[in-house]
Amino acid sequence: MDASFSALFEGAKAELSALSVTAILPRMLAAALIGTLLSLRPWRLLMKRALPKADMIQAQVLLCAAAAVITAVIGDSLAKAFGLVGLGGFVRFRSGLKDPRDAAILFLMIGLGMACGHGSLGLASVGTVFVMVLLFVLDCFNREEAPATAKQRLVLSAQSDDLVGAEATLRRVLGERNVMVKSCALDFDGRRLELEVEEPEPGSLAAALGRTEGAALRGLRWTAVNPRSTREERV
Repeated sequence: MDASFSALFEGAKAELSALSVTAILPRMLAAALIGTLLSLRPWRLLMKRALPKADMIQAQVLLCAAAAVITAVIGDSLAKAFGLVGLGGFVRFRSGLKDPRDAAILFLMIGLGMACGHGSLGLASVGTVFVMVLLFVLDCFNREEAPATAKQRLVLSAQSDDLVGAEATLRRVLGERNVMVKSCALDFDGRRLELEVEEPEPGSLAAALGRTEGAALRGLRWTAVNPRSTREERV
């Protein structure tokens, strides 16, 4: 056991003595710098646009650095290359990429990281400038859509002696405020009607119901349904 440990330490010592830190360290730092620069896209600040998500930035930086490390480990050894390809087959990514452009950027990061790991820093620099210009041009032509506001589902209920007339009145005032009626139920025995509506903006339903003054409606109330399927009743 002692002999095996001593042989292991001797092998590590010989490898460290043969390893040129001054040659490997700049490659790793260049890969991390390229990954950081391309993932952040600092020109977006001048365009008054949001930076990419933090998890995507970190993933791109790590992937670029990982490609540099892998390329440095492989070197000119064909056996190591096949071995790392086999080990990579066990890796599974559980999170899917919603934007296909993110997948393309990841491939570019791998290529630039491999160039850094190989020691081709000139090629990596030219590739980085080219990719930066390309991403800048794409960002200029890419228009970011405003985030859509979540629509609120509500259940509106009331009592009336004239259910047909009350329904027509409610549909009219709701339509004026772009409140969509999804379904309607009339209970003629209990003289009660119930509408399931979709509110485009907060407060639009209350503004619409303010126009029902003078209508033959009693006990007008609505119930807001949140994503957890609980209801908050309002009058």
